[in-house]
Amino acid sequence: MKQKHADSPSAFLAAAMAVTGAAMLLCPLIGQNAEMNRSAAEYDDLRVQLKSEEPAQATDAPAQGKSVLRVLLGFPGATQVPLELPKTDESPPEIDIGTGADLAACLAQNDDFIAWIRIPGTNVDYPVVWTDDADHYLHHTFTGKQGAAGTLFSLMKTDYSIPSRNIAIYGHHLKSSGEKMFTSLMRYKDADFYAGHETVLLDTLYESGSYRIFAVLNFHSGEWDASQADFESDAAFLEFIRYARRNALYDTGVTVGAEDSILTLITCDRSYGGKAGRLAVVAVLEKSRRNL
Repeated sequence: MKQKHADSPSAFLAAAMAVTGAAMLLCPLIGQNAEMNRSAAEYDDLRVQLKSEEPAQATDAPAQGKSVLRVLLGFPGATQVPLELPKTDESPPEIDIGTGADLAACLAQNDDFIAWIRIPGTNVDYPVVWTDDADHYLHHTFTGKQGAAGTLFSLMKTDYSIPSRNIAIYGHHLKSSGEKMFTSLMRYKDADFYAGHETVLLDTLYESGSYRIFAVLNFHSGEWDASQADFESDAAFLEFIRYARRNALYDTGVTVGAEDSILTLITCDRSYGGKAGRLAVVAVLEKSRRNL
């Protein structure tokens, strides 16, 4: 019996249908990836606009007192009252920290601005907003444009002016657009990457700090409040630390005490628990200076 050739009409039709089906599946993904890249690219422009060439040093002049910029510039939402520190004639100690962000320029762009975060050796180099409208910033960029990249944010239960014992910052893990927003945090699941990338820099309107990562852990949404800002006692704070250490993916050897302050970076991790999967990178404050 004569066999059907591969280029027969039925074979051609089947191949065409397969290609069409694949295109229908791929096109939305390609479009989504392009949109994510477009919204994430906005931050490349922001870095040019809002950052100086060199990080600010602790010996710089306070430049109007960045902690009171919200009030001085007349922006709404100036609910965090800056601390009144005793005046001294002594120069502050030299501390080589800072992200290089122009905080006044950032605040002028968006009056929800509260901080700039940078993790040397990664793509994390972004502004952070302070808000209770998380849904808005999950779907809008720092300049207010709708975009899948969103904006890094802290909830208003985090008080930057005191500051809270734990400063928590949320950000997207954009799996299909390369290392944008908090996607780079996934690298910390590898202990080999942690070595040499332990430092997180955070410039807020109130304080500049250098943090050292001490725990990287997965958890499910609802089983642990990684964004808990304040604690009723030192014992409660230390229990939070013990939870992070107990569930950490590896031991960093970094110690944290009852007198310390920490920073928690939170993103989605669907490789752990699907939609409920989360990844937290937790760091302890090592050195800081007030931006007063």
